[in-house]
Amino acid sequence: MNKSPWIFLGVLFALSLSWWGMVYGPASQANNLSPELGAGDPLRPRVGLAKQGEQVYRENGCYYCHTRAATGGTFGYEIQITQLGDDRQLNAEAVDQHGKYSEKSVFQKAYSYKAVAKAADALKAEQDKKPEEWDEEKIQDANATLISTIGLSNDIFRGEAEDVNLVAYGVSGVNFEKDLLAQLGLPAEMNTNQVRLIKEASFPVTDGSQSWEDIEGTIQKLKDKAGAQYKLQPVAKKWPDVQKGARRQSVSRDFLFDEHVMVGVMRLGPDLSSQGSFIAPLDKNGFPVNTLEADNKFYKHLYDPQWDGQSSHMPPFRYLFKERILGKNEQVVSGEIEIEKKDSYRVAITPTAKARALLEYMKSLRNDKELPEAPLVIERKQASAE
Repeated sequence: MNKSPWIFLGVLFALSLSWWGMVYGPASQANNLSPELGAGDPLRPRVGLAKQGEQVYRENGCYYCHTRAATGGTFGYEIQITQLGDDRQLNAEAVDQHGKYSEKSVFQKAYSYKAVAKAADALKAEQDKKPEEWDEEKIQDANATLISTIGLSNDIFRGEAEDVNLVAYGVSGVNFEKDLLAQLGLPAEMNTNQVRLIKEASFPVTDGSQSWEDIEGTIQKLKDKAGAQYKLQPVAKKWPDVQKGARRQSVSRDFLFDEHVMVGVMRLGPDLSSQGSFIAPLDKNGFPVNTLEADNKFYKHLYDPQWDGQSSHMPPFRYLFKERILGKNEQVVSGEIEIEKKDSYRVAITPTAKARALLEYMKSLRNDKELPEAPLVIERKQASAE
């Protein structure tokens, strides 16, 4: 019997199965991946006017004089303890490599809260037993310990600012019932800002000037020995782009959805990687705040870069506007923007669709969201311990 057809079909099936498993399967999985900012927030492509504005930016040659690439400098690191370990001595030994941070209010207050929590747990452990198993003497001792511990906690830094107490409470890692919060002088009913302050509480133990080699020993002690939880905050050192508004270094992910990647040719004008942060800064909830004043200021600069007396090498883009000269007492109508010229005449300008699209594109240029490969940095000359 001729088995050649079966052998051929077997080989074809094996090759097809291999192609399915090694090529098609991984490719389909990759296509289903959604790029994100690193914390579950999706990284979205530009849409609408912002997408059209990318073409306006390109056709007007803005990338010849502007870059979209915030460059990094050197970094220092600020260690921010988000939760102190239970062993006070070990934590004090770790943080005091870089100063007397264990003498600060947050550190002292956090451990007083830990002591209160330990005493409250001891009392609760006795009270949770069956009534016939209660040891009245132990309950009295535990209750006395709790009362004295609360008194000691209230005596430490009496009159301290509420913010310090709330940060210390958050850093301590304990959780009190409402009645205990009240006894400790903490708000029993907390508002949104107080809850946020506790949730985001941290205790800086370096000033941000140290390089990794300087803090490596502290990190090892905090992590392996003291049992504290912490995060590292990069602090910009000698980084001009941070001084000009950039929040982090530009990386390839920033250009993922660009139709044409326009990193820029030269910096005759300022870098635009964070331009959206200037025009529409984020509010406390992380949403851009759009204002008519900021929009009009951008349009005026686009129409006449020297309109407010600034020295600028940028050419005017008047063809992106409709314009008319205003009479002596004539007022602008809705949708118009007034510009007063130096030679004492006034002009009313109306942005065209291309000008509006360019504005939306500029608002989309922002690096105020953290990426895994590009953390947000802060520029600071000196950081306090609290």
